[in-house]
Amino acid sequence: MVDPKFAAEIALAEYKALRDEILKKMDHRTSLMVCSVTVSSAVLGFGVERRNGPLLLVSPLISVLLGIVILFHGAQIGQASEYLRRTFDVPLSGGARGVEGWHIATADPRNRLRQRMLPYYFPLILIAIAPVFVAVPLALANPDWVVWVILAVDGGLLAIYLALLVKYRHRR
Repeated sequence: MVDPKFAAEIALAEYKALRDEILKKMDHRTSLMVCSVTVSSAVLGFGVERRNGPLLLVSPLISVLLGIVILFHGAQIGQASEYLRRTFDVPLSGGARGVEGWHIATADPRNRLRQRMLPYYFPLILIAIAPVFVAVPLALANPDWVVWVILAVDGGLLAIYLALLVKYRHRR
């Protein structure tokens, strides 16, 4: 038989650890967004200044790769949040407090998606793909074989990013 106090302490420790992990991942995600904007803008600026097609196409490479990592962090945050909601918030809201908690009130993914589309998801997607729309036409002005190779890699990464965006759409 498990001591109820011990079980409560274990549950509280798990809850706290997951909340801390979520906060760290949110901080990392924000840092990655800032890094993506800064680095891809700098590389894009150098490519424009030097009129160098391959250098221009490094910007989308960086932004899309970081966009994939940002999506993954968002999915991990969503997964941990959903676990906390199911394991702790739902059971405690009905029994101990008798009121609906914040996680319960905002649990509908369709509602979350609509609420966050313009202020969060739209800029997040633009951070990842805007360099593609800027760099590709400029790089194609004077293409060589290196431009075509990097463009193929950029296109593949963009396809992966869009597929993951669809896959993870309800986990953020």
